[in-house]
Amino acid sequence: MKWAGFASLIAKEGLFKLIISGNGTVVYGSYGAMVEKVIEGEYIVDSSHLVAYEPHMKLKIQLAGGLISSITSGEGLVTRVVGSGKIILQSRSMTGLAGWINRFLH
Repeated sequence: MKWAGFASLIAKEGLFKLIISGNGTVVYGSYGAMVEKVIEGEYIVDSSHLVAYEPHMKLKIQLAGGLISSITSGEGLVTRVVGSGKIILQSRSMTGLAGWINRFLH
């Protein structure tokens, strides 16, 4: 476990991240399909879709657009992954599922 920072909490990713190292197999899951991408430089990911990334890569949380457009569009925050290496994305988010279910509960 490692401190992820307050920016991670604001992006609803949690205060801590799990760091895995060594030889062997890691089994993990996600909500929806998992997509593996190799990036060079920067890649912008919708918040809550990032599952895993290499430890040398840096994350920067930012608004999806300008302040007004981020609030009115519902996009909110995105994660900018900076560095070279592999990231794992999930095709769905729990926030999206909760929003869809919430429509039927009113």
